[in-house]
Amino acid sequence: MPIIDLPATAMWLATIALLLAAAIRAAIPAGHRRPVSMRLLVRALLPTRLLRTASGRLDIAAFVAAKFVLGAALGWALVSSNWWFEIGQHALGPGPAAARLPAWLGLPLVTAVLFVAYEAAYWGNHWLSHNVPALWAFHKVHHSAESLSLLTNFRVHPVDTIVFYNMASACVGLTGAVLVRALGPVPQVGVGGVNAIVFVASILLSYLQHSQLWIAFPGRLGGLVLSPAHHQLHHSADPAHYGSNLGSTLAVFDRAWGTLLRPSAKRMPLRFGVDGQRIGPHGVRGALLHPFAEAVSAAGPPSAPRYRADPEHRGDTSRA
Repeated sequence: MPIIDLPATAMWLATIALLLAAAIRAAIPAGHRRPVSMRLLVRALLPTRLLRTASGRLDIAAFVAAKFVLGAALGWALVSSNWWFEIGQHALGPGPAAARLPAWLGLPLVTAVLFVAYEAAYWGNHWLSHNVPALWAFHKVHHSAESLSLLTNFRVHPVDTIVFYNMASACVGLTGAVLVRALGPVPQVGVGGVNAIVFVASILLSYLQHSQLWIAFPGRLGGLVLSPAHHQLHHSADPAHYGSNLGSTLAVFDRAWGTLLRPSAKRMPLRFGVDGQRIGPHGVRGALLHPFAEAVSAAGPPSAPRYRADPEHRGDTSRA
């Protein structure tokens, strides 16, 4: 699917600055707000406990591996959305020779539809990762973090990454082919080759969702967009929260499938991690090698059904 790129550097700087300012301001009670120093920003978003705990040190190692090692090593294993786009075009036949919509309407429409396609793929992959034992064996590495930070976003097993990117590529690529068949060759707006809405949502929400900052979206907004507090409930070790808030940014798929669990405005006392693990989850053996053995034996009854959701606990915790 063609992409019109925006200047990536300017977008990164602007969105990161907005992220830091909005996050810290939202986390401080209204009556106690004061000018925020750079030192406080760093301490809030990258706490010193990252180095003091085995869970935090694995988050750091995962970040380094994702940025400097696995990013290049996994490229061969991923089927791109362009490949699926070509498959879809071949199956559907070419679209109209010229765009059926003016650029001012076609660009945002196509960008928004492909964003929703990405969100649908994320939710579907995430649901499978929590409900298929073999996939949970790999996804559990992410949930084994006993404290959350910005770097927890990178604590993902390589197999989990490969499965997700292939699903996302298929969903986005085939959706792009349908759009071209219906509307003609209308490109999406992108930043650095990524859908612009996905890019901004990742900066403003995805990283904060793994921070320790309790930011809960109120009212109707909390039923449309998943706040950092929503995702902290998703990581909770409390069985009442299992299988909730599986989306990336949008809450619409969780609402449709009954997996949306709204957080209260006040911070909830949560414990993170995965109980019942036989091997320490923060070393190379537990985080990288053991999931393969678990996946192979997953056909039998699971010893710790952490991937199962409990439908009796779906609801709005803010009303509790």
